[in-house]
Amino acid sequence: MTETLVAGPPASALARPAWRIGKWLVLVAVLVALPHLFPGRSAINTFSYLGIMAIFALSYNVLLGQAGLLSLGHGMFFGLGGFFTIFAFTVSLENGLGIPLPLLPVFGAAGAGLFGLLFGWIAARRGGMAFAMITLGLGELVHAASFIVPSFFGGEEGKGIDRTMSGGMLGFDFGPQIQIYYLILGWFLVSLLVMHFVTRTPFGLLANAVRENPERVEFVGFRPARIRFISFAIAAFFGGVAGGLAALNFEVMTTTDIGAVQSTLVLLMTYIGGIQNFFGPVVGAATIGIMKIWLSDITPAWQLYFGLLFIFVVMFVPEGLVGILSSIRTFLASPHRNALAPAVLLTGLAGAVALYGLGLLIELGYRVGLNAGDGPALRYLGLTYDVANPLSWGVALALLGAGVLAVRRAMDRLADRRHALTQAAGKEDA
Repeated sequence: MTETLVAGPPASALARPAWRIGKWLVLVAVLVALPHLFPGRSAINTFSYLGIMAIFALSYNVLLGQAGLLSLGHGMFFGLGGFFTIFAFTVSLENGLGIPLPLLPVFGAAGAGLFGLLFGWIAARRGGMAFAMITLGLGELVHAASFIVPSFFGGEEGKGIDRTMSGGMLGFDFGPQIQIYYLILGWFLVSLLVMHFVTRTPFGLLANAVRENPERVEFVGFRPARIRFISFAIAAFFGGVAGGLAALNFEVMTTTDIGAVQSTLVLLMTYIGGIQNFFGPVVGAATIGIMKIWLSDITPAWQLYFGLLFIFVVMFVPEGLVGILSSIRTFLASPHRNALAPAVLLTGLAGAVALYGLGLLIELGYRVGLNAGDGPALRYLGLTYDVANPLSWGVALALLGAGVLAVRRAMDRLADRRHALTQAAGKEDA
């Protein structure tokens, strides 16, 4: 008798789903614990804002990262979602409908999604630069229309609400900020899971194919314009979710929230974080959001730092901040990390010197120009400089120049060292 033994899947294959589920559970646990680890009101406000911006950036990446569509008007869906949410809140309150506050972002998402269907029918017919220009025009059109319909948009003052008047739900009146944080967290997790699921569906793969080669997609029987249209509608829907949550969080929406500022901000967040990784926009939203909130209190040049960071990512790290984190993880897992550590450390120190010099030069320039009334003494990272003294400018220029040159030499040395180690490893294998 021949006995057939059926072997089960290897342990590594069984461990992969468990590891993925475990990562999600760890993420949820960390996000739930954040307000208790940092209980200050300012910290909870910051976490709430970052959660909103993370949804907004993820929605934009449905276009830019997944379908390769550069939209210059995505901020209109953020604003429309907020205004539709406020409209639903007002109608519910005036007519005694009793719509629970946590469900109001659905109306914002639906309103933005409807406009996404309408505008997508127009914009999705073309890709590339034509798509970008069309979305720019549509965004400006909506922003201009917001002043023409003050009954809905509130004119220059915008529209405001008092979220505690909603009547509450399950014993929560959503007055304390921590309750709004958990409301935003719930929507963030749902949006994250849905958009992550979309990337794994056949449609998500088709969107990637349209990004890479739309002509080939059309050759195999699919219409790129239809795929772009669906991507546009999905992005608009979740952009509306972010706008609806912003309306509940800040209790006001203005015409600024529907204009080019929001479109530029989400572009910076998404690209700086990394469009090639699903979680890249979340990292970008957290980074830019923290810079916007905290850096603006430290220096008037905070917007300039945004631009410089964006230029740096575009020129040197197209994978975004997630690419940098991935490189660090690869380096730590490399068998040559000990041999390469001195060169890596030297590159980092040289980069820090260059950044210090660049920052000092920017702050000196702002003090001489816009902030001349604050006096000649400039306090920068623990040291005091006199903007009227040419030596201060010389120090800034010297540090910047020496740092840049040192970075180039250190990177060349690192590349040579890595090449030598690779060749040595190849000879050993041979």
